[in-house]
Amino acid sequence: MNHKLHIKYFGQIAEITGKSFEIISSDSISIEELVKNLTESYPSLRDQEFKVAVDHEIKSKSSQISHDAEIALLPPFAGG
Repeated sequence: MNHKLHIKYFGQIAEITGKSFEIISSDSISIEELVKNLTESYPSLRDQEFKVAVDHEIKSKSSQISHDAEIALLPPFAGG
C-alpha cells in the first residue's frame, strides 16, 4: 500500500534540495532506504550529516516508516 510521506528539509539540507518540503509516495520503508533514495535524488546530501525525525521523534536508521508520516531531515545545530 502506498503512503504519502511529508518530508521537511531544514537549513543546509533545504539549500541542497532547493525546497523546504516535498511529498513522496512510498510503500513501507525504513529510514535507511528513504535516505538512500533521497541521496540518489540529491547527491550532495551524501556529504551532509543529519538526523531523521518521524512524527517529531528522532529515529534510528533501521526504524520503519509504515504510515502517512511527517519526516524531517535535521542538520546539526548548536544550542546555547
